Amino acid sequence: CQDEQFSHLSLLTGQYSLIPPDNPIIGFVGHGAILPCQLQGKIILDKLSIQWIFSGNSTEKAVATFDGKNRKNPVLESKVYEGRTEFFPLEFYWGNLSLLLKNVHPLDKEKYTCVVFLDNWYNEVVVDLDVAAQGAEPSIFLDGHAGNGIGLSCRSQGWFPEPSVVWLDSQGWTRPEEVTTRSTPVPSSGVFDVVSSTSLEPGSDQEVSCRVVNEVLNATRESRVRIADCFFPSPSFSPSSPSFPWMLASLIVLSLDLGIIGAVVYKMKR
Repeated sequence: CQDEQFSHLSLLTGQYSLIPPDNPIIGFVGHGAILPCQLQGKIILDKLSIQWIFSGNSTEKAVATFDGKNRKNPVLESKVYEGRTEFFPLEFYWGNLSLLLKNVHPLDKEKYTCVVFLDNWYNEVVVDLDVAAQGAEPSIFLDGHAGNGIGLSCRSQGWFPEPSVVWLDSQGWTRPEEVTTRSTPVPSSGVFDVVSSTSLEPGSDQEVSCRVVNEVLNATRESRVRIADCFFPSPSFSPSSPSFPWMLASLIVLSLDLGIIGAVVYKMKR
């Protein structure tokens, strides 16, 4: 009987039309995202019913519904999304059946279906929600000596999805040194903290840039430093040398200064 009902409804789709979005919607972690659902046609409010459904990972679950026949409590939220959704009832008459999803989380990334019933008419449209977060400006640290050179690390927090890291020289080209990058998810928020390490040999280009890339947003953050010759170990250098603790302390302190200076210079260039 239900199949017959939907079959009958589908024959009447010419009365109205739902306009699908042209592109996936990008929601920023911790902010709100509007899932668009636009109806063309005259709306009779007490005959309007809207269902928003999460449809991903081979599962479906209700997000929020609006029932125009229920004038006292027309909106019903799923417990999973309680306090996180909002319709725009004052804009229903103009066909705006969109849903505001608040406090977006990485787990919200998936497909959402807007199902609309209006009198004897039925239709639905699918909205792709992509989730992203642009993290903090990276900081470059001097990690001490690595063979005849210097070890460097680049650290940044708060990215989604997992970012990529590129080390560049003074000309903006990718550096030839071997790079190790590790991203760690933060359990409470689902975003990633990233640490990337490389080394710098004597005689190589001593201007170093660390660029962190978010592919979804096509956005980057970058910091740049220049390593002075005095930081490279001399041939007679030894960890047992009396100057070693002093130099190591200087590396730690100056790495912070260099990181700050590099960030300021980069921002001025931008």
